[in-house]
Amino acid sequence: MGVEEHKRKAPKKFKFAVITVSDTASRGEKEDKSGKFLIEELEKAGHEQVLYKVVPDEKMAIIGAVVEAFEKGAEVVVTSGGTGIASRDVTIESLRPLFDKELTGFGEVFRLMSYEEIGTAAVMTRATAGVIRSSGRAMAVFCLPGSLGAAKTGIKIILKEAGHVLKHGRE
Repeated sequence: MGVEEHKRKAPKKFKFAVITVSDTASRGEKEDKSGKFLIEELEKAGHEQVLYKVVPDEKMAIIGAVVEAFEKGAEVVVTSGGTGIASRDVTIESLRPLFDKELTGFGEVFRLMSYEEIGTAAVMTRATAGVIRSSGRAMAVFCLPGSLGAAKTGIKIILKEAGHVLKHGRE
């Protein structure tokens, strides 16, 4: 079965959560433009929001928000923030152990697209994605950098591939 046939059989609509990981936004010191943009784009595409949360760059807060998203029925989670190399950037370290399967290709495609937009600074991101399975369900998680530009780049990939990821994640 080819890619196009797989995509035809993939879910067209899904329930989603957006989790912004930011110390300053969690304290109300800055607006979460990236998270709001992601929600707007996902809803515009016909998907249903089940959770939006802003958490600090703290391991347990990040994991707790992803667990809450799962409990609320999210099939796709998009995180924004905490994917850089600063000491407080712990989104990847927090979520990678939860992945049953990591989608390294997501990060590679994201970095390629970012390179075309911002040049070699794209090497600074550790954007990734994975599938978490539990209780007979699969949830796709996409981890994006926190900038609005990263949200705009990442959502292009997510909207094209999230259903495809869910289809295979459920197998």
